[in-house]
Amino acid sequence: MKMLAYRFQALARYYFRKMTFRATNYPTRLFSLTRQTKTIEFLKTTDCQVIAEIGVYMGATSTEFAKFLNGRGELHLFDFEDNVLEVTRRLNEMGYHNVIGHGNSRKIMDSYNWSLMKMIQAHKEPVFDYVFVDGAHSWAVDALAFFLTDKLLKPGGYIDFDDYDWTFKDFCFPPFRKMYTREQIETPQVGLLIDLLVKRDPHYTEVTQNKIFQKNRE
Repeated sequence: MKMLAYRFQALARYYFRKMTFRATNYPTRLFSLTRQTKTIEFLKTTDCQVIAEIGVYMGATSTEFAKFLNGRGELHLFDFEDNVLEVTRRLNEMGYHNVIGHGNSRKIMDSYNWSLMKMIQAHKEPVFDYVFVDGAHSWAVDALAFFLTDKLLKPGGYIDFDDYDWTFKDFCFPPFRKMYTREQIETPQVGLLIDLLVKRDPHYTEVTQNKIFQKNRE
């Protein structure tokens, strides 16, 4: 009953998602209609100037980030190229021209990690004040994403993870069962990343439980 209650709450509170399917029944579009209230409210207590959002889809949270910056600094968006182009275009039309898109293809082995690598190539020093991670929700992709964003996050900056408790079981499609084991489907992989990598890293201090962490100043 506890798990059933959790699944209902997770779907009702956080996710109402629309799906379009290819012939393989794999969803090409998934999105949350809710803005990240906790993230935005916390961000308003900071003076962050350079924000990275990993996983933007339709740009609901991107819009809130752009409003917060209000033309200051930079907003970096990481996602599939078509998503990034659309959200960047819309934000530009709203008058926000400090948006920098980092799109990746939809090839199976491509991801925002390649774009993050290119950022590291281009910058010898950390550039981000705030990184919001709402991407693949998988250990295979996001464990590396944490390692890469750590290289790009300034001391004193923040990394913010969405969906600590979320599992693929809450939103699973037939192809996922070929991609992941049952254990992987039922395990909150963002939670694994936070518990095993972030919380054990002495360079990070937990600010908001299981969500926001500050990189310690040197």
